[in-house]
Amino acid sequence: MRTKALISALDRWDRAGIWAYSDKTLELMFRGESKATLRKALTAHCRSGLLLRVTRGLYVNPRARSLPGDVQSALVPFLRPWDSNYVSLESSLSDAGWISQIPSRLTLMTTGRGQTFDTPWGVIEFVHTARRGGSLSDGVVFDERRKLHVATAERAWRDLKRVGRNQNLVAPPEMLHA
Repeated sequence: MRTKALISALDRWDRAGIWAYSDKTLELMFRGESKATLRKALTAHCRSGLLLRVTRGLYVNPRARSLPGDVQSALVPFLRPWDSNYVSLESSLSDAGWISQIPSRLTLMTTGRGQTFDTPWGVIEFVHTARRGGSLSDGVVFDERRKLHVATAERAWRDLKRVGRNQNLVAPPEMLHA
């Protein structure tokens, strides 16, 4: 995959609103390349800054005009496309004003396995929940800005306690007025 061909393909897909690519997508875009050649080219293009490697098998076009304003949140569906996820824990509690600090990571509950991704846009942490079906959507609303489901503060507080995370920084409204 030559630099000129990659730039041309990235620009074409950027005009269509596509800014992130799996390694499988890149294989399809450059069908004539062997896997070994493609891997070498991806390494070189990441080193040069033409592509950013988010995690194993996921790349972002940093020059893309279609890059969303909140790339960190927009990466969630790429990182966990088959699992149910929603923003919760410290991220939701901070948004609701129950934690005065801004969290150092985006925290989500997931039906998949727990995992942390250190991306160029910040840390994204998935915490496993065994909840399924209707109980998964109780206390969760869709955030149009983030294009993600987000727990209400009350749900995030219950999630925080259920998974045994530090509760010392949390000050629910009933505690503030006591």
